[in-house]
Amino acid sequence: MIGTPAEVVERLRRYEELGVTEFSFWNDNTLSHAEKKRSIELFIEQVMPHFAQVEALQK
Repeated sequence: MIGTPAEVVERLRRYEELGVTEFSFWNDNTLSHAEKKRSIELFIEQVMPHFAQVEALQK
């Protein structure tokens, strides 16, 4: 998925509304190693927290 963290959260929420409960993060593209690392860091820091509460509530 390409976009800002806010855009990615919005798109993932749409999938969540459809009943999708898992998402694979695949980062095999033409980005450099440093850019891939930053992409993963942004996902962890700014996207995942929006879904951590949902997972905690499901347990």
